[in-house]
Amino acid sequence: MDAAAHTWQLGSIDRASTTQQVLQELREAIIDGRIAQGEALREVSLTTAFGTGRSAVREAIRQLEQEGLVEYRLHRGAFVRVISLADRLDVYVAREAIEAGVARRAVEASKPLDLSGLREALAVLRAATHGHDRVTEAQIAADICFHQALVRLAGSPRLTRAHDTLAAETRMLLRHHPVYPAADYVDDHARLLDALERRDPGTPELVVQHLRLSARLIAEQIARETAEEQAAQ
Repeated sequence: MDAAAHTWQLGSIDRASTTQQVLQELREAIIDGRIAQGEALREVSLTTAFGTGRSAVREAIRQLEQEGLVEYRLHRGAFVRVISLADRLDVYVAREAIEAGVARRAVEASKPLDLSGLREALAVLRAATHGHDRVTEAQIAADICFHQALVRLAGSPRLTRAHDTLAAETRMLLRHHPVYPAADYVDDHARLLDALERRDPGTPELVVQHLRLSARLIAEQIARETAEEQAAQ
């Protein structure tokens, strides 16, 4: 087995595991940096590390390619993508196109909206945010669930799948979110829900402003972190 697989601290997978478990473990290892950008993902060594069949690893890697975390290089195999800042922030451009479009359809729809998913996600976000100004993993999860619930309002499996593929990269970016008042973090999302409840025609623009603010704050924080790292060298 490749020596690299020993250093990634991957959790073992029991015999009853599924491709989904392998996928989740690999995704988490990439997101939190245990598997670095540019690392090769060798099916044989990963199969040994997980104790699973090779097909489960292959399918998991294929899904990670779809999510944009992994790339296939001809004759060389699969590698964790090396993602530039501009490329990372493109996630928000894609999210803006999807989420603002869904918001427009929602406020123009003639039938009642089922906003229960958004209300539940907001309640979880409020509980996770209490007492924290720095974004936590629980907040990130609730934040993403809120926006996934928004997209589901369209009732389009294709839009939902497209948006879901952006979730992992969004998680990576939100880990760089700077210190932000907890009340503001919740209120930013509460305003979106309130606008949807009122069928406010300005809701799509509110979604755009919300996403662009997040992207700007993250970009500024990453720039600061990069400058600090360079100064320390």
